[in-house]
Amino acid sequence: MGGKKAPKQEEVTLSKKDQKKVDKLEAQIPYHEGRGNLEEVTKIKDQVAGIWEKAREAQFA
Repeated sequence: MGGKKAPKQEEVTLSKKDQKKVDKLEAQIPYHEGRGNLEEVTKIKDQVAGIWEKAREAQFA
C-alpha cells in the first residue's frame, strides 16, 4: 500500500533574460527540423541545455 514516492526535484527557474533566450531558441527548432537541418537543431538544443545547466549551478551554488 505504501507506494514509492518520486525523489524531490528542486525546481529551477530562469531569469527573465535567460527565459527569453530559451524561448527564442526553442522557437527556431521546428523551422530547422522542417528544413532537415539536424546539425542546427542539435546545436540549438545544446545551447538551451547549457542555459539550464548554468541556471541550476547558480541556484544551488
